Amino acid sequence: MKKLLIIILAFAAVSAGSTISAQCEGAHSAMDDYSWLSCQGTDNPNTSRTEEHWVLYDFGDYYFLNESHFWNYNKLEETANGISTMAVDYSIDGTEWNWWGDINLDEAPGDDMYYGEMGPDFDGLLVRYLLLSVVSNHGGPCYGFSEMKLEVDPGFVDIDEPTAQAFNFGVHPNPAKDLATVQLEGRVGAEITLYSPTGAIISKRISTAYSTKLDLGDFSPGIYMVEVRDTDGARATQRLTVVH
Repeated sequence: MKKLLIIILAFAAVSAGSTISAQCEGAHSAMDDYSWLSCQGTDNPNTSRTEEHWVLYDFGDYYFLNESHFWNYNKLEETANGISTMAVDYSIDGTEWNWWGDINLDEAPGDDMYYGEMGPDFDGLLVRYLLLSVVSNHGGPCYGFSEMKLEVDPGFVDIDEPTAQAFNFGVHPNPAKDLATVQLEGRVGAEITLYSPTGAIISKRISTAYSTKLDLGDFSPGIYMVEVRDTDGARATQRLTVVH
């Protein structure tokens, strides 16, 4: 049986260790203290997008997203600022983005009996980062949004080795117990990233010599992944088995 969590994402209090970024400070009112309002846009975190009004959620871990519920901007006489259409992008690492689709929201009524509306079922979409980019609102001069609720399952990321390595490097010994050495030839300055068995980034470092030692003394047994990204962007990975 899967463990079900509910993450409620507002703008003054965020549960489950999540953090929110937006391109401007939230404008709040006595009637609607948990709303976000953007009146001046900035560059989108997803560089392939031109939308300048956005909200970025960092859940702090990996989750499978399921059913959702949305509350639009509900401040009396200003509900036209509420989102009409927003594009939803998701990411594992906060750098490479994938478009999930667009969501349309009704204009809020601007009263105390507003219970929001059901959103889509993301059907187990695995994410750490969720980016909402405003495409249009209901005609107001600014862009506002109140709250989102997501039902989620704890997730994991399976880091697979690419079918064709850009270059070769060594990891010795493998299996390893306390220490392992990453051996590179002519790639000083490359970035070495170590991933846990669930896909979480454990450490990143820049190689300063042809060999770099990894301290594994506190690690649990399992299969880890070592990724090397060269200064020209070329990437290669090796599995590292940790034993006791």
